[in-house]
Amino acid sequence: MQSIFQTIAEANRQIDSAQSVVSNNLANTGTTAFKADLYAAQVKYRGDFNVDASALPNARDSVVDLSSGNISFTGRDLDIAINGSGWMQVLTPGGEEVLSRRGDLRVDLDGRLVDGVGRQIMSETGPVAIQPDATSIAIGSDGTISFAPPGNAGAARIALGRIMLVNPDPADLTKGLDGEIRIAAGADAVPATGTQVVAGALESSNVNPISAMVEMISLSRAFEAQSKTLKSADEMNESSASLMRVQAG
Repeated sequence: MQSIFQTIAEANRQIDSAQSVVSNNLANTGTTAFKADLYAAQVKYRGDFNVDASALPNARDSVVDLSSGNISFTGRDLDIAINGSGWMQVLTPGGEEVLSRRGDLRVDLDGRLVDGVGRQIMSETGPVAIQPDATSIAIGSDGTISFAPPGNAGAARIALGRIMLVNPDPADLTKGLDGEIRIAAGADAVPATGTQVVAGALESSNVNPISAMVEMISLSRAFEAQSKTLKSADEMNESSASLMRVQAG
């Protein structure tokens, strides 16, 4: 009888883990270029109570959905979206290079080009720095950042550098608990070729809120069903114990 309790308890832990994943996805439906997490729960059901401990489900696994979100036009010069495959290399406040498709860019107080959460945008030569007198900053379809000479908007634009765009094998990408996308150790950050940057636009989250809500309801019902099964098993166990006490008496 102990095995069925272990099985149901593990199933509930997996459901709880899945609910956390779906809840986090729902919370990020409005986050620019957010990539949804997917859970992979494998629960084995048996028709009898003799479930061997070795058959219990293993630890929960989760993977990231790397599909692109929709592109929406904003008209803002420093908003960019990557059309198709490819990633920008960005530098976290902790100094780590990670990958991102988040394109809500701005120039911070130190003249650095950063995204909406403060990660520095990397060019092919290092972090992008914008000189204080730069005006009419623009980003081309190949990721080239340029600005108009101060006081001479009609003159040829001055290029600051090109955003570092890479296109690694999706199988080499992982998403950490901190939400950052990284290239697996030993894998190459292959430079992107032909990747198009769309200026004045942003990529949305790839979370489908309706599907996520349906999934959350389904998981809640599954948790409730497992809890009822656990209660029934507990009552059966107690009844058996009571009967054995009566017989022993």
